[in-house]
Amino acid sequence: MRQYFGVKQNIGFLSVVCSSIFWMMILFISCDSGSNPLDQLPEKPMIAKVDTKTSNDIPDNWWNQRVFYEIFVRSFYDSDGDGIGDIQGIIQKLDYLNDGNPNTFHDLGITGIWLMPTFPSPSYHGYDVTNYREINPQYGTIDDFKELLAEAHQRGIKIIIDFVGNHSSDQHPWFRNSISNGDKRDWYLWRDTKPNFNGPWGQNVWHKRNNRFYYGVFWHGMPDLNYNNPAVTQEIKEIVRFWVEDIGVDGFRIDAVKHWIEEGSLQENSNTTLKWWKDFYRFQKALDSELMTVGEVWSDTNSIIPYTEERLDYCFEFDLAGAIINGVNRENALTIQSKIRSVSKAYVAGQYGVFLSNHDQNRSFETFNKNILKAKMAASILLTIQGVPYVYYGEEIGMLGVKPDEDIRKPMQWSSEANGGFTTGVPWRQLNSDYTVKNVSVQQDDHRSLLKHYQKLISLRNRHSALSIGDYRELKSQDQSVLAFIRKDEVSNQTFLVVHNISTRKKTSVSLTDEMAFLAQGTYRTSDLLSNDENLLVAVNESSSGNSAISHIKIPDLDLGPYASFITEIK
Repeated sequence: MRQYFGVKQNIGFLSVVCSSIFWMMILFISCDSGSNPLDQLPEKPMIAKVDTKTSNDIPDNWWNQRVFYEIFVRSFYDSDGDGIGDIQGIIQKLDYLNDGNPNTFHDLGITGIWLMPTFPSPSYHGYDVTNYREINPQYGTIDDFKELLAEAHQRGIKIIIDFVGNHSSDQHPWFRNSISNGDKRDWYLWRDTKPNFNGPWGQNVWHKRNNRFYYGVFWHGMPDLNYNNPAVTQEIKEIVRFWVEDIGVDGFRIDAVKHWIEEGSLQENSNTTLKWWKDFYRFQKALDSELMTVGEVWSDTNSIIPYTEERLDYCFEFDLAGAIINGVNRENALTIQSKIRSVSKAYVAGQYGVFLSNHDQNRSFETFNKNILKAKMAASILLTIQGVPYVYYGEEIGMLGVKPDEDIRKPMQWSSEANGGFTTGVPWRQLNSDYTVKNVSVQQDDHRSLLKHYQKLISLRNRHSALSIGDYRELKSQDQSVLAFIRKDEVSNQTFLVVHNISTRKKTSVSLTDEMAFLAQGTYRTSDLLSNDENLLVAVNESSSGNSAISHIKIPDLDLGPYASFITEIK
């Protein structure tokens, strides 16, 4: 959901049985400015062999092994100097996202890209489409897009595109035909008299044209398509087939999923909508079983769940995003832990999109009041929990932006050069004034930067399957500012202990409780992947509570700075 022209939408556990003491390898990712991380991680981590009682609960889907990057094409990079970002610009910057070489560490390590609307449109944002089978000429051509796909695939990057099918532009030939009462007159929702109800957030949804009224939930320039008409459904399916079979996209981000079909004044989450998506899912999987759809259902978790039940592959988890932001700001890990717990129970494991902010929300660095330690902590959480992570372009360098929408979609800040290195011309929107000191070039050379922090975390997630497709098992702490859990991948026998200090206070020791007691008692010697320091110990003691065993995990000599994370591979 989006805001247009002032109209706003309101929006198990680890099992490890050990017979001897294993040594551990640790990564201490510090958000403290005094940290000393290296720019390069080991080429290939050692694989631990650990006996286990559990199996991974995440399905074998390619998207769960990806970290996605959301790009607003207009604002990413301008290749021809007209002030507007374009597809060739993305191609030129692919090495920044992922250079295709797993042994280099100056790229971000992105393995998936979500492109915001690329179809022709009369608006800067592209969410009012005039042609579903073409590329916006300001961005390039179909051949440019095919070249982007080929270059991305060579680097191991999947590409999904924004599919805006709830509505079209009022300048689309379909709508013009509908206005003139042509053969597509029933492709939109028309009434002779204005119905007596408003939209889901109180907005006017019935718009007058030629003495009749048509329905448009977001804006008069975006008339909703009539999916009660089988011809509309068939055309949309053929458009999807075109982008999959003829062009080769890997999936779609589906816009405004819950508004698809209205039932009178019921304008979201109708039974007819759910039925339509069930039919589309069958079509999708018959077309290509590997085709991915991720839905935008800007609602609470309970309202999202039905759309993930063989309707879409997964949806974005807005409540979880809010919990991460609020928890970090309030130094309260319980807020985050509670939401992770409820989300884990609600969905098939890992089948939800996790993010901090997107193109419809104030940028996350703004919500953290420009606090880089908080931004690093949020990134650490995002990239160590289950789900499919999405990073909004510029989030990795702390770009600023608050509504209106144009100001949360400003050009990317590449360098300290004129216009931030985004264009040699006049940018379509002026850049943030801090671009001279906050940009990719500056942060690439600063090992303490937010960008370097993202690079290390994404590299860890890419290299260690436990952090992407592994089980998630909650650990409890009496300190409400400590978020701790275990990630475990049975197939690769990787086990990670993760501790996040969500506070301004340094932690010199951490005590955790594992109520399932799957971790064998003993003292584990640790090895820091950065410094090879083997002095830290993790002690596990077991006690009984009724018929159940409980493990108490103690890290006695920890030096965990404010908003810092401790990630340990248990060997």
